[in-house]
Amino acid sequence: MKLSDAHWEPETALGRLGLEGQDLASHQAFWDRSAEIDAIRSIADQDDEESFESSGIADAEPMRPLLSPDSVFLEIGCGIGRVLQHVAPMCREVHGVDISAEMVKQGEERLRHLPSVHFWHGNGYDLELFEDDSFDLVYCGLVFQHMPKTTVYNQLVETYRTLKPEGVFRFQVPNILRNEQFDAFRYFTQPYFVHHPYPMHFYSPAEIVQLATKAGFWVEELDGDILVQARKREQAGVAPAIAERDDLSLLEGDTLIGLRERFNQRNERNRHLEQRVLELEEGLERIRRHPVVRTGRLLRNGLRRVRP
Repeated sequence: MKLSDAHWEPETALGRLGLEGQDLASHQAFWDRSAEIDAIRSIADQDDEESFESSGIADAEPMRPLLSPDSVFLEIGCGIGRVLQHVAPMCREVHGVDISAEMVKQGEERLRHLPSVHFWHGNGYDLELFEDDSFDLVYCGLVFQHMPKTTVYNQLVETYRTLKPEGVFRFQVPNILRNEQFDAFRYFTQPYFVHHPYPMHFYSPAEIVQLATKAGFWVEELDGDILVQARKREQAGVAPAIAERDDLSLLEGDTLIGLRERFNQRNERNRHLEQRVLELEEGLERIRRHPVVRTGRLLRNGLRRVRP
């Protein structure tokens, strides 16, 4: 593909929208303009209000087991409240933050009938609006893909700060190792996007585990679509089942290698203990079968029978 092949362009006004720069103000302007053109399709690429609603229900429902009636919830990149409205009945307090003032404005109007839902206009870089240890659950669904990876890392650090101890962070990014996601990646390689850049970034599982653990998280779930469930704990790391995954084999350093070593060492100790127990059991059985021992046991039993 050559840059001179730039005759193609997206069919819709939303698809033709591009970033004017890489600073936060440019990102804010991009999402404000997206909301003005078509908030529904810019958030979830849905056909209509009905499918928009049903997709929000589908994304909210997996969070039900992680919430209680007293929980406080935050969504990063909340848009106009597609998910917030369905989480609201599950907990005490719901907050949504978005870089777009226009998204926040539309969301407040759309969900004004829900008093537990609060919208916040953020700067797109941090969570300065919120205190330490504020939330039981933080959610970010396919929003980090629109941020520079350096900003994503800071959002992870900030999320860790604002979560309560043992609080949970659920988030998702597109997996470039999946064929359908690579097709999406390849779409943005077309010459049109050189002159009209679209904020879209793809990840591998190893990348996202590195970022999450370096931000302090214990990663307890990670599926093939890079839907992540991470927990705020004193020690960062990954669950043993994740550490054994082939698609994390590129990670180096204490993030994964150290955990794998500890996991393998524990398994090796268990094997040694099992072998030792087996050897002891075999040795005990040999002692039991020894003629002297058998004779002694017979004499002992005979004495017990004749004892008055």
